[in-house]
Amino acid sequence: MEFFKRDSDAREWVIMILAGLFFVSLQWFLPLIGGYADLAKLMLVFAILVLGFDLFVGLTGYLSFGHAIFWGCGAYAAGFVLAHLTSNALLAILIAGIVVTFIAFLIGLITLRRQGIYFSILTLAFGEMFFFLAIAPLTKWTNGDNGYTGAEDVHINIFGWPLEHNNLYYFLVFMAILCLFLARQIRRSPYGLMLRAIKSNETRLTYTGIDIFKYKVMAFTISGFFGAVAGALFLIHEKFVPVESLRWTTSGEVVIMAVIGGIGTLFGPMIGAGIVLYLENVLSGETEQWLLILGVIFMSFVIFLPGGVMDLPRRLMNIGKGNKKDKQNSRGS
Repeated sequence: MEFFKRDSDAREWVIMILAGLFFVSLQWFLPLIGGYADLAKLMLVFAILVLGFDLFVGLTGYLSFGHAIFWGCGAYAAGFVLAHLTSNALLAILIAGIVVTFIAFLIGLITLRRQGIYFSILTLAFGEMFFFLAIAPLTKWTNGDNGYTGAEDVHINIFGWPLEHNNLYYFLVFMAILCLFLARQIRRSPYGLMLRAIKSNETRLTYTGIDIFKYKVMAFTISGFFGAVAGALFLIHEKFVPVESLRWTTSGEVVIMAVIGGIGTLFGPMIGAGIVLYLENVLSGETEQWLLILGVIFMSFVIFLPGGVMDLPRRLMNIGKGNKKDKQNSRGS
């Protein structure tokens, strides 16, 4: 355990290998608990989205309710590229990432001038603006309420290598590992340390003379890029973009995933994404009250385990230590 507590390159490589094995095994593990292989693909896509969310919220402490913007715009942009420019998935992801990064930068410049609940409300407002743009003025390109279907007949590939079935799954695994690696490197870097300092005490950091605004905008922009990648991968997987991908409910779902998994841990929100998607796609087939069950689970984590799934081992260890101390005290008396 001491090996995993020390920050080192060797530890990072071991963590990446273990994460890769876990991601690969999802396709075989899920059917054993009532899931299916395609659900594993969806989990990997949402894991990247919520990873980007945690990279911003978990490090800076600024709660965003507008990450559906990056997810939806990334999916639409990738769909347009694949339908009209190229069938190469990598180019579609790259162009979608560039477009959404620019959008995230502009939104960040406006919203990050406010803090706390005001920032959250601004991101929520921007999310609703993009949603209504998609269902009204931009219907010609987005297909409105019916969702975008322009890439349905495109044979998506990577330089001739078709992205279908197992090929698509292992590509998603590769992208999830790559995004996780980048996120962890950002967190370990001096830039990541600065973001954590902002979360710890933004006022004190401001008095040191550091321009923290640019750090926050950069974090928001990077988070937007991760969301764009996830949105593009969703389009590649589904070949369809529902207009609800831009709605505030999608942003709220991302928040629930992060809270259940453990905000600020990077791994935790990815696990939370898997839990929520499992409940949505498997439990919903067993009972119509699955939303009630999800709500109870969410409230339970907020009240009893605010650190999420990732904090559970520490809690159990503390309980174990407490029991040992009680036994020792009882023997001493």
